[in-house]
Amino acid sequence: MGYIEYLEAANLTENFSNTPRYLPGGSQTSPLMAGVGKLLKQAQKMQRSIETLQAELEAREIDVTAGGGAVKVKVSVAGKFLSLTLDPEFLKEGADIVSGTILSAIQDASRQAKEMNDMEMQKITSAFQMPSMF
Repeated sequence: MGYIEYLEAANLTENFSNTPRYLPGGSQTSPLMAGVGKLLKQAQKMQRSIETLQAELEAREIDVTAGGGAVKVKVSVAGKFLSLTLDPEFLKEGADIVSGTILSAIQDASRQAKEMNDMEMQKITSAFQMPSMF
């Protein structure tokens, strides 16, 4: 590299390092970096809120019955199946009726838990706004 090329490169480096976002010691930050910091703080707050909500949803339960109360399913709003209770008299019915009724109760419990979970998560996530970065 010639002497003139070296001076041009040094001048370029000097100009670049003196722009507001690259001042030594970090005395100034660019609007872009401030936006990223704000976004990071919001994401951390949202994560804490979601973790709290997940614990609450795990503790909330939904009871679903089918077959006139012959099949009872208990599920947490987080989607964990907690219990299945069958009326002993109901078990005397045909296998197709028993299995169809049990399946219907499980599907209904799963659907209700998912809907409630989604609704509660939507409340949390919609409260957070993405900051404008441009």
